[in-house]
Amino acid sequence: MPTRGPVPVNLCTSTQAETLKVGPLTIKVLEDGTNTQDRVSSVTILLPGGACGPPMHWHRFHDELFFVTKGTIVFSTPEGEQEARVGDLMTVPPGAVHTFRNGSGEEEAECYMTATPGHYVDYFRMLAKATEEGKMLGKEEVGHLMSLFGTFPPEVDSEP
Repeated sequence: MPTRGPVPVNLCTSTQAETLKVGPLTIKVLEDGTNTQDRVSSVTILLPGGACGPPMHWHRFHDELFFVTKGTIVFSTPEGEQEARVGDLMTVPPGAVHTFRNGSGEEEAECYMTATPGHYVDYFRMLAKATEEGKMLGKEEVGHLMSLFGTFPPEVDSEP
């Protein structure tokens, strides 16, 4: 086993988390990969009543895990829909076509999400910056931002 110096643990309190607004969603960045050598990032995603996530898409390079902490989140795939409730975990590997929405009616829904590798958080940061002051992005603009992070609409072939 290689010898290395001590690796510090890191605490990010809820008050230290970076808060991003992406349309109606509030994303709190708890870890952006800085403390994990970019192996994993983690965020919470708050979806107000009736809110939808991104358009249907798939990722070439990264895995996502969604752990529901409040309400119900409906995950849509080409095969259909699955409701994830508090305590449920949805695993989304590379190549899996998906999207999600709040399935709790008018109530808020929330999940804790991880992405590996960790730099995927920068996609959320770019979206938040691009939509500051309520600016709406067109399909081409969203598609361009997604492609920068190996994320594509379903009609793009999943082979590298």
